Amino acid sequence: MQKKTLLGKVRISLGLLSLLSIMFTACGALVTTPAPAIKATGSTAITQTYPTPSASQILYQQSLMQQTAGWANNAACIFSANGLGVQQVAGQAYICLVPFTPPPDLSIKAMVQQQSGSMQQAFGIVFRHSAPQNYDFFGIDSHGRFTLTVVVNDVKHVIMPFTANPAIRQGLNVVNELQVIVKGQRVTMLVNGTAVGQATLSVFPTGTVGLRGVTDGIVFFRQLIIASV
Repeated sequence: MQKKTLLGKVRISLGLLSLLSIMFTACGALVTTPAPAIKATGSTAITQTYPTPSASQILYQQSLMQQTAGWANNAACIFSANGLGVQQVAGQAYICLVPFTPPPDLSIKAMVQQQSGSMQQAFGIVFRHSAPQNYDFFGIDSHGRFTLTVVVNDVKHVIMPFTANPAIRQGLNVVNELQVIVKGQRVTMLVNGTAVGQATLSVFPTGTVGLRGVTDGIVFFRQLIIASV
């Protein structure tokens, strides 16, 4: 009798555990979002052709010299005659998101100018931003280098480390034109009209566009153009 009673208690306990597991799962307490697999390659060699959008393919265009509908209006995203000034918040580089939902295949172009801050930090274009801590990023620093990273759940994965390129103008208060062309999984990065690198990214298929500054200074962005390709 004692064996049967003990067995019955074990079965009841297992049943309760199963029920609790179902309840917790239904409430979301035990469910975590799995990180997407990082499958990416990058190179300075331009081996694949890439599309160049025409004027008729432009979907969104802003000078960024005045506040327009949908943009954040806070201490990190400030519009002025110099453009959209992106400043740090609590020692973190801030991303000002574009109030536009782009197609998966697109071209993003903007003029960028670092006014102050460390010259060794990257600033530039965020694309396929699928959540606050999940996005792709193409940036340059004021030492004439570019980089490509994928941020997954706030963890940075370097696809292309800082790489010098003569197409990038160096120094503070200098203007560079950045462009990212995304076609499927292929990403082409251009600075001042020169292709500096290509990569294959398969982490985030879609997402919004943003402009990212540095952690200890201000970066201005002007003449944002988003086009289909």
